[in-house]
Amino acid sequence: MRNLFKNTGYKLYLKQQSGSKRISFSYIPNQDGSVRWFWNSRSKKPLFLKFYNITTIKGKLFAFVVRMIFFLRLQRLLFKKETLYYTSEENPLFDIMNDWAIFTGTQGPNNKAVLFADNCFFKIASTKNAKNLINKEYKIITYSGISTLYSAPSAYLINDCVLKLSDISNNGKRQKKFSEVHAKALHGIKEKHQTMIKISNWKHFDTLIENFSTIDDNRIPPNLTRKLKIILENIDKDEMIHLSFSHGDFTPWNCFVKDDILGIYDWELASFEKPKGFDFFHFIIQNGILVQHIPWKEILVQIRKHNKIAFNFDDNDLKKYLKFYLLTNVLYYLKLYSEQEQWHLQVHWLLKVWSEALNMYLTEIKTERELLIMDIFDYLYHEKYATLKFHDKEPENLPLNSDIDIVISCNDASKMALFLKQNSLVNRMKIVKKSFMYKIRLITHDFQILNLDLIYQLKWKSLEYMETNGMINHAEMNRYGVKISSPQDTAKYIYYFYTLNNSEIPDAYKNFVYENTSEKMRKSKTECITMMKRKRSNRGFLFLKNLCCYFKDFFSEKGFIITFSGVDGVGKSTVISEVSELIEKRYRRPVKVLRHRPSLLPILSVFTKGKEKAHQDIVNSLPRQGKNDHFFSSLLRFTYYYTDYIIGQFIIYLKYVLRGKIVLYDRYYFDFIADSKRSNIKLPEGITENGYHLLLKPKFNFFLYADPEKILDRKKELSYHSICDLTASYGRLFSKLEKKDPKIKYLSIENNDLDTTLSTIMNTITAAK
Repeated sequence: MRNLFKNTGYKLYLKQQSGSKRISFSYIPNQDGSVRWFWNSRSKKPLFLKFYNITTIKGKLFAFVVRMIFFLRLQRLLFKKETLYYTSEENPLFDIMNDWAIFTGTQGPNNKAVLFADNCFFKIASTKNAKNLINKEYKIITYSGISTLYSAPSAYLINDCVLKLSDISNNGKRQKKFSEVHAKALHGIKEKHQTMIKISNWKHFDTLIENFSTIDDNRIPPNLTRKLKIILENIDKDEMIHLSFSHGDFTPWNCFVKDDILGIYDWELASFEKPKGFDFFHFIIQNGILVQHIPWKEILVQIRKHNKIAFNFDDNDLKKYLKFYLLTNVLYYLKLYSEQEQWHLQVHWLLKVWSEALNMYLTEIKTERELLIMDIFDYLYHEKYATLKFHDKEPENLPLNSDIDIVISCNDASKMALFLKQNSLVNRMKIVKKSFMYKIRLITHDFQILNLDLIYQLKWKSLEYMETNGMINHAEMNRYGVKISSPQDTAKYIYYFYTLNNSEIPDAYKNFVYENTSEKMRKSKTECITMMKRKRSNRGFLFLKNLCCYFKDFFSEKGFIITFSGVDGVGKSTVISEVSELIEKRYRRPVKVLRHRPSLLPILSVFTKGKEKAHQDIVNSLPRQGKNDHFFSSLLRFTYYYTDYIIGQFIIYLKYVLRGKIVLYDRYYFDFIADSKRSNIKLPEGITENGYHLLLKPKFNFFLYADPEKILDRKKELSYHSICDLTASYGRLFSKLEKKDPKIKYLSIENNDLDTTLSTIMNTITAAK
């Protein structure tokens, strides 16, 4: 502050000096306690609002409250104050005893304070970079200030540290929304200078890349750096690029709309070498991040919407020039931030959105799942957490069937869930909140699955067996910026996990566990439980609370039912086996496979042949060989099996679905409608079809079919004509059911290629769930 006033013709002192005078400053601090705005405590006007972006509801409310405080003359009572002493030189820049206000500026190598006094703004440089910038701004305004499409302040360079600017904000308003007025101004700026060059001849870009290569700052999330390097390596240097004159910091807080003309301040970052559309993208993106606080996917929607009135880029050019805006802007600011000793909160906001924005230029090199993993660990880079059993490679190289277990605080887990929900790579998201963890399933737009367990308590049933705080504090960051649980904590976790669940420690972990745990710690399951019960977190009221939470967790996520229909030989068994494995490994859900019906009641032949003989006969006999042609005997058989469905469906729901299991039916009730002969029943189709209305509807129903020749190659159990008739019957049934209830999936799939069939089934499930 002393240096600041020295450049305005005043000297400040903490204690009274000979010839000094007393003055009181009122001020409003930043979140970190540093001074943001300050002014003469005797001021009768809130001139510091000249620096405030009054465009949001929150901003307007703040400005209204401040004006009321000044109107009621309460400012000296409500704002913080500091008393200092000053002496003045012969011709000070302003009268310190009158109305004035100062904005201390954004910390960093470009830091400048801004003084408003006598209806003028004064930019006061405090660093070498800042001096260069105000000199540059003076020259730029001289060059660009005259236009019928926008207005700029008149500028006067008082000395190499102070630039005086006229106030063009009077009777003007800041607008946070991009409008025709802004578009008109951008065309006026662009027309000052335009050129087309090869990227290989773009000196400004080369300088940015060179500066980027010199950055050595471990505060920058490593995956953001890696993304930039990948994009830069894949740029075609022979590609032509349209460059134009740009303001460089075209934002709502630097613009005022007055009489349908845009007044524009802060020309210090203006350039002749920015890519076309730079100012347009900058306005939308900076406003979206710093003012509206919206995620990248919403910012991108705004860019596409306002593009129509700004530059009207086609899709290819929009993507191209947005890419070069991001590269030039991010490379510039990463270098700037690397030279900045303290980062303000907004830096972290910007880095997060920039990193996500770059993803759209990496989808041909990385899958969406891989990019999402990179985003996750960049988001967590400055947070406290510990991953469990995570590989020591690039984080995105996580195998498809692997999930990510992260030990993290409950509050941070909640924030991370919001971040994931807003990420543009996430198509669908399922969150199951349990008493000890968030279980999150993410599905990308290309239907890849990523499962995360955000664990804030390490529990077995209702008992806590390890404290998470210690594990988080002991975590060690690897070379890829991922914080890994320490070997000792990891070994301890693995031992407890498998011991308490009555499982053998896998061979891959045995040596690791024995090398990093003591013999004293390796106790039997019974001893472990006894030890856990002694812990304070598992006794008294906490024990009862944990017990209630444990039972509640049982029903935290429901399962669903999937049915597979089709003639014998179409490949149902193989498909069911593969789908079961995929659901367990990628969907991370337990599976129960049932045959045909709930089987609460045994097959009828059990009553005449006995259980073993009846089941053996079924295995040995061919399908559809029953001789029953009688209506009443068929009705009795159907009633018996239908009773099994009516009662059994609730047992299946309570026993499996309600507890989170996925039930796979190898055949289902549809056999009674389309192929009742297989169950030795001969009834009008209307009877069996009407019975379906009283059943709980499975979420997904897949009818598999294939050419009769292929089916006969696999199994010669049915005739060619029977296969054709049954396939047609199932097809009609599924088509009819699909029209009746579009919320339930009834899908017919030609099962010629197993991988294609599995992909269709899993994509259908993931898209719906």
